[in-house]
Amino acid sequence: MADLLRLVPRPRSVERRAGAFVLSPETLICLPPEADDDDLFAARQLRGEIAGATGLVLAMERQHRPHRRENTIVLLRAVRDRAIYPPDEFGYDAPPEPLPDQAYQLTIGPQGAVIAADSASGLFYGVQTLRQIVRLRRRELPQLVIDDRPALGERGVLLDVCRGKVPTLATLKELVEKLSFFKINQFQMHNEHAYYFPRHPEIGATADRLTNEEMLELDAHCRRFHVELVPNLQSFGHMQNILSLPRYRHLAETKVCWSLAPTVEECYRFLDELYADFLPAFTSSQFNVNCDETYDLGRGRSAERMAEIGPGRLYLEHMLRVRELAAAYGKRIQMWGDIVLQHPEVIPDLPTDITLLDWHYEAQESYPSTALFAGHGRRFLVCPGTSSWNTLFPRIDNSNQNIRVLAREGVAHGAAGLLNTDWGDGGHYQPLGNSWYGYAFGAEQAWTGGNTSDAEFDPAFGQLFFGPEKGEEIVAAIRQLASVNRLPGMPIPNASHTVYALFDEPLLGRMATELPHKTVQEMQEIAAAAEAVFAEAAPGNREEAVLRDLAFSARAIGEAAHKVGLSQLIRAGWSQVVGGVLKPEAAREDIDRWLVAIEERWEAMLRLRGEFMDVWLRRAKPKGMAQTLELYRGVLARYDVLAHWLRSQKEALQAGQALDADLTDYSSVPYRILWDRPFLVDVVAGL
Repeated sequence: MADLLRLVPRPRSVERRAGAFVLSPETLICLPPEADDDDLFAARQLRGEIAGATGLVLAMERQHRPHRRENTIVLLRAVRDRAIYPPDEFGYDAPPEPLPDQAYQLTIGPQGAVIAADSASGLFYGVQTLRQIVRLRRRELPQLVIDDRPALGERGVLLDVCRGKVPTLATLKELVEKLSFFKINQFQMHNEHAYYFPRHPEIGATADRLTNEEMLELDAHCRRFHVELVPNLQSFGHMQNILSLPRYRHLAETKVCWSLAPTVEECYRFLDELYADFLPAFTSSQFNVNCDETYDLGRGRSAERMAEIGPGRLYLEHMLRVRELAAAYGKRIQMWGDIVLQHPEVIPDLPTDITLLDWHYEAQESYPSTALFAGHGRRFLVCPGTSSWNTLFPRIDNSNQNIRVLAREGVAHGAAGLLNTDWGDGGHYQPLGNSWYGYAFGAEQAWTGGNTSDAEFDPAFGQLFFGPEKGEEIVAAIRQLASVNRLPGMPIPNASHTVYALFDEPLLGRMATELPHKTVQEMQEIAAAAEAVFAEAAPGNREEAVLRDLAFSARAIGEAAHKVGLSQLIRAGWSQVVGGVLKPEAAREDIDRWLVAIEERWEAMLRLRGEFMDVWLRRAKPKGMAQTLELYRGVLARYDVLAHWLRSQKEALQAGQALDADLTDYSSVPYRILWDRPFLVDVVAGL
């Protein structure tokens, strides 16, 4: 029955019964007298869903002894309310023991529906399931009994907000609401400098920032939807945006300004001031201090101390200090587990109140670190990713395997939960809409323990998120567009070459020689077909903005393919020109055709740039898009250079002069994009 209902996540057990309960204008939503604000909020959500799906605006009452048993939807606490809402009268089975936190029972019978739970979160999740059934079946609700609870208690999403794209508060609120619909209960925003620190106002001053007031409002919004907003702030490595500022360079481990120097005592006064500005905005008792990828640790100011105690102990000393600072604000820390996995000898010395975040982003058959952390008795979360970064469209085949296996092994080894990560490397140029498939897939696997196949998930997500009419077709197009990342020449670790194809140099770029011509053709065909599906489904759809994001990404992939195809055409043709295969007149005609094609690509790239700006500004603050706009400007400028060069070569042909056969003149200006640019290479090589 769960499969027929297409619920996300799938309930633990579903018993189908004959018949249906039909909603009518007289249907009553009823709550017991002790129903609190959480229960009332959930009931209002349900009433809103019913109104949206059926047009019925149901009455909602709080009653001690309901005046009727028929045609009611009852939201109750199983143990507390069974005396005034007797199970035999209201048609539900009383659980023999109190239901654990987040668990619920949903019974739909001939006389109505009952959601029973013994926690506010359980009642809320029961309402989300009934909302999904209403969304799919509208007035006619199938009779059934659902007994449900999550495999993993903490089910989170981490969104990167410090790589350029800072969402608006309205976007963050909408994101939280939709995540809670899929029973996500934790949200983090990975941050370094995208926050206004009153004690350090120069941090992030030239970029977009979140404020304390925005976080207070978002925190309250999250609590309403049973989502824990966990503060997140880099506290060791990944601090280049801060440490590069003149005021803070003396706190850096090395001249590359990547990590804090743990032997400089002022670093801890600095962190304490950041925490004082940041942490009071959050009611969560947890705090993700990150502290991952400390590439330059021990290679500068702390080199002498590392020589004394070794890298693992040096790292441990810092983590103990950070833990102490966070505890002063009532927080227990989370930290990424990559460095202690390199130095497992220090794991036993980590206090047990620290949560380790076990991150892996490439698909594997197994992740041994889960057993290692469990063997040390550590509290840990498994942390896969949406694979939406370093690519024009998510590497869904990779992320699905990554998420499913980590969820399964997390359950097997006693993980506290799953945190699904969505990074923004290179300027966070990918639209938010690209990640919704991955968010929902992570919610599914965290709830079921990694026991849902793609074939089960895809139609369920499609129908619920995009609607039953077009949902499955849309998800099929999403999966097909994601298949571009598997084409020959495309896959690379933690990325795909789609980004290179769009943004690299239009004549000398690697993709012109590395991508097979068949890959380029398939990219064009797949992108065009997917764009057509998204564009047709968008108008009036519940998720119109997401579909427009997806259509934009399809166009970007299609343009990348056209760009590489033109590069290959010109390179092959130029070889014939300089090789004397073509007569001068034929060569000049070819150059004229290339110039027309370059003008077409220039105009297409300009349109894509405008669409990128529209997509960005729908959901994010404006300043951060400058980094990606520079990439678009770079391609447009190189098209101009290429056109100018071709005209000069045409003139040389007409004058019988020597040609730039080996492209020496053309390639005289260096051109580097994204991960070709100095970044982590400099962090290591520059020491």
